[in-house]
Amino acid sequence: MAALVPAPAHAGAVQVAGINAQVLEEIQFAVLLDMNFGKVISNGSAGVLDLDPNAGRACDPTLICTGAFAASQLRLTGSDAFVQVNFSPTFLLTGPGDPMVAEPQFPGGPGTVVQLTGGEAVVRFGAKLYVNANQAPGTYSGDFSVYLEYN
Repeated sequence: MAALVPAPAHAGAVQVAGINAQVLEEIQFAVLLDMNFGKVISNGSAGVLDLDPNAGRACDPTLICTGAFAASQLRLTGSDAFVQVNFSPTFLLTGPGDPMVAEPQFPGGPGTVVQLTGGEAVVRFGAKLYVNANQAPGTYSGDFSVYLEYN
């Protein structure tokens, strides 16, 4: 009769991995300054007004730009962290005539990452405004969307 001998037991290797989680405050923003292209005079031809996020403005020779103007300023608040800034590629300004298309301008373009230091950062948006040929006089307005996400 054969005797059954148990095989030696082998201990399995155990590894311990650290686990952590960081809870962040919700990202919020406040509009400090609305975008303002100023006043535009057209000679009947189409043209482009370029409102730089860093406070400059340039107009095609077919346009005359006058009056006060401003890039949009937003204050972002949340946890000290990096935030990715995205936005819609175009928006419309509507008024008494045909809508005008505008393209937001942001330093670094869409997907740029900014750092919230001390829980906040101020960002500026400009835009290129495409004035149509024979644009009807009047006041035009619109909105653009900004999307913020922790990176």
